[in-house]
Amino acid sequence: MKFNQILQRIFGANKQNTSSSKRGMQADQSEKMQKMLSMLSNTQDVELSCDDVFAILDQFAELAAQGGDMTKLMPLVKHHLDMCADCRDEYKVLEKIIQNAA
Repeated sequence: MKFNQILQRIFGANKQNTSSSKRGMQADQSEKMQKMLSMLSNTQDVELSCDDVFAILDQFAELAAQGGDMTKLMPLVKHHLDMCADCRDEYKVLEKIIQNAA
């Protein structure tokens, strides 16, 4: 995804603001800007894509369920999950499945 597409996704493409909703939108944009800056500051030299993480997410979930220190065992996957809500949601589903199977 290109940087300008990311910004449009974060801040929305709709630039029309009514005076009654302008303050609320400014606060929302400020919150989104803080989130984006936080994500940028946590960027590492080596990053995994969502596809990379999804390919090994089952292994990550199984090791975590066994009590493994995922920060040491799979640090790149752990970092990605800390940053990516979509992949984190997928992980939580796998985590529940593993817990229910035990």
